[in-house]
Amino acid sequence: MKASSKKKTHQATNRFILRPYRRIPTWYLSYYMSGNLVGKGVVTNLSCTGMRVLGDHAMKLGTELTFQLTLEEDKPALEIERVTVRWVKEAEFGLRINAIKPAGAKRIAQLLTAQACGHRGES
Repeated sequence: MKASSKKKTHQATNRFILRPYRRIPTWYLSYYMSGNLVGKGVVTNLSCTGMRVLGDHAMKLGTELTFQLTLEEDKPALEIERVTVRWVKEAEFGLRINAIKPAGAKRIAQLLTAQACGHRGES
């Protein structure tokens, strides 16, 4: 009986993975690049480890991209050296952040903290 419950647990883990960070709803302009592909999209939610993007290109699972995220119009775009496509549903796809400079990670964390505090204040 223990063997079958381990198998069920393993299968369930493959379908649902808890995120270590809460994702915050956003609407940020982005560009993504891989080889000859250059796409434009909107980041509809963001966390310290990943994001959901509504893009203008069909993506494939496992594709690695370079990513630029415009957080503020009057500041340079945030460069993310490497993200990986984790899931795809029509024009939307999920990305995991694999490589980002410490200053970029800090900028995302500060933004998310400010937005989370703002959302709590609105309720």
